[in-house]
Amino acid sequence: MMSTSTRDRIDAFRAQGFFIMRAFLDIAERAELRRACDAALLRTRALSRETGHSTPGISLLTDGATCFQDDPCAMELISAFVGSRRVCELLAGLSRPAEEDAPRLKDAHYYHEQTRRDWDGDWHRDSQFGHSDPEIERAIVATTTSVHFRVALEDDDRLEIVPGSHARWDTPDELRIRRGADRTTPDMPNAARIALRAGDACIFHAWSIHRATYLRAPPRRTIDALYTFARPTVRRWTLPAI
Repeated sequence: MMSTSTRDRIDAFRAQGFFIMRAFLDIAERAELRRACDAALLRTRALSRETGHSTPGISLLTDGATCFQDDPCAMELISAFVGSRRVCELLAGLSRPAEEDAPRLKDAHYYHEQTRRDWDGDWHRDSQFGHSDPEIERAIVATTTSVHFRVALEDDDRLEIVPGSHARWDTPDELRIRRGADRTTPDMPNAARIALRAGDACIFHAWSIHRATYLRAPPRRTIDALYTFARPTVRRWTLPAI
């Protein structure tokens, strides 16, 4: 699923729901970003017994005022990266025809290893959050686009995706697992593990069926930024009164 040209990337995303950019970051870039993200993680862990210890990730933007209080330059570095032309160029062409092509950043997270226990994540589509009615969710999957940009600062093989699931609704088995009682089962049909080496980036559709496993070792240091594509605003003109 490694892609190089723009056409290859778009074709892979349309067919599989994801593509990989090998060696997107060099050693120096990874080190700089890791120092900035680790500053936020260390402060978060110092302030909380739960967040940063038992949770899989911290928000780098939503909670930026707190976790970057000691190092505001680190937040500026991360914000500049996730909003950079280099990153946004990878998202060009991934929106639907009825959506704007320019992505809108919603948040960025820093995924890290657990300090207390290992656990398996639930299979899900991001579209299900906040929507208990599967029919409402089904409409969201069919009409909108939301994209994760993920770059590994250390080797990371925790992500699993069902290729192509972003472009269709669940099979009966998928819906039973995703919305049922056994959401952490390893037996999701046709799931593929995404193995990233340090510096690799993965762009995947947030509506894909996916999950991650959360372990205490080896260390996990992965930035994940979430983008959406808005629908164009329809301008309504009113004739002046005569």
